[in-house]
Order: sequence, then structure tokens, then C-alpha cells
Amino acid sequence: MSQRQHGFTLVELMVAMAIGTVIILGAGQLFLTTFKTFKTVDQVSRKQEALIFAVSTLTEAGRKGNIGNYAIVPDERNSEGIARHYCVLQDLSQGQPIVDLAQVDQATDCPMLSEFNEDDTSHLVTLAVGDCREEKRAMCDVITIFVTERNKVIASQETTL
Repeated sequence: MSQRQHGFTLVELMVAMAIGTVIILGAGQLFLTTFKTFKTVDQVSRKQEALIFAVSTLTEAGRKGNIGNYAIVPDERNSEGIARHYCVLQDLSQGQPIVDLAQVDQATDCPMLSEFNEDDTSHLVTLAVGDCREEKRAMCDVITIFVTERNKVIASQETTL
């Protein structure tokens, strides 16, 4: 009489382990990709939020002729013994920081906020947003906008009429 054994053979167990390993590695890769995507989306969202707030604040001030009340100032912060430099939009009339725009290598890397355009009624505003350090240049965006002072435009139109 022959006895029949029940269970799995060694080959069946090896195949099951190989399939299980492939599934686990695929799930791990999916998790890592999702985490990296989340981190990138979070960085882009923070840049966009800072930019929208800065542009709306500067546009409103510029149209009223008060853009001179704002400047981009360097701000040095120490964390764990490491100095980090940031370019901060600041309200000079109240001495209050408005929003962090960019992280830079040196305090001197912060751009000048605005300069008068040739027509003397508008300002050319330049904002660096994101991580603008040399090794992270891919995360830095430089945005340039024109802001026109309404009062000067209206006054110039009234004198020509």
C-alpha cells in the first residue's frame, strides 16, 4: 500500500514565494512613487500660494501708488547650526514680513523688488519663488509682472484731453 502525502512541494512553495516577492516589491515601488509625487505637489502648492498672495498684495499696492512701501529683504535663519537665507516680501511701512518667497545661497542673492518702467506709470516687479539655491535651481521660478499706477494713468489722460 502506498501512502499519499498531503501538502505543497518545494517547487510550489518557491513559486509562491517568488510571486509574493514580486507583488511586495511592486507595492513598495508604488508607495515610494506616490510619496515622491505628494512631496512635489506640496512644494508646487506652497510656491503657488506664496506667489498668488505676493502678486495680489503688490498689484493692489502698485495700483494705488504704494508699491514703495514694499521690498524684498534678506532674512537669515539658523537651524541646527546651519544658516539659511530667505528672500522675504516685507511691508516697510509696518515693518512686517508678508511672505517668504525664496531660499537662496547668500543674502545678497535677493532681487530688487521693482523698478520704474520707461513710461513712469508702471513698475516692473520681479519675484523669485521657491528654492533658488545653486544645487536646487530646478525648483526656482522667477516671475516678472508689470503693475500700473492707476492715478498716474488717469492724470496723464486728463492732461491730454
